[in-house]
Amino acid sequence: MAALISSQPYTAEVRRLCADAVQSGVVVAPEPGAAVEQDFLLLRPHRTSDDALSAQVRRVGDHDLLVRFRNRDEQLVFEFWTNSFTGTLTPDDQSVDLLERYCAEQFPGALRRFRTRIRQAVPSAADFTSSLQQTYVQDGTRMADVTVVCTRDGDVLAQAWATYALPD
Repeated sequence: MAALISSQPYTAEVRRLCADAVQSGVVVAPEPGAAVEQDFLLLRPHRTSDDALSAQVRRVGDHDLLVRFRNRDEQLVFEFWTNSFTGTLTPDDQSVDLLERYCAEQFPGALRRFRTRIRQAVPSAADFTSSLQQTYVQDGTRMADVTVVCTRDGDVLAQAWATYALPD
C-alpha cells in the first residue's frame, strides 16, 4: 500500500487505499433519503513509505462499510466507515475533500478524526463557517474539536466534525 501523500487530503488518500482493499464490485449505498456519511479515524497518520498496511474489510448490514488498516505490528493505523462506497470518486467524496481543505486552512494541527454528513454535493462557491468547539489534553497531546457547516442560499449542504492534535 502507498504512503500518504502530504499534498493530498488525508480523506482522499484513505479512500484510495480503501478502493485498493475492497473487492471490486462492492457497492454500499445509504438508506433512501439518508445523507452520505463518512468517518475517518487517523491514529498514525505520519507513516513512511516502508510501512506496509493490511486491510480488514467488513460490510455491516446493507448500508455500512468498515475498513481497518493495521501495520506490521498489528497496530490500528486508519479506520474508515461509510454508508456510501462505490470504489470510484463521487461528488460526495469531492465534497468531503473540500470540507477537509477548508478545515486545514482554518485550524493548525494534525488531523486525527474527520466525520462528514453530505446532504447535497458541495460546490466550490458554497459558504463555509467553522467554530472551535473545545480544546483539551489527551494522552499528553493538546487536541481541538471543530465543526464546519457548508451552506448555499441558506440551505445546509454538508457538515463536518474534525479533531486535531495541536502543534506544541
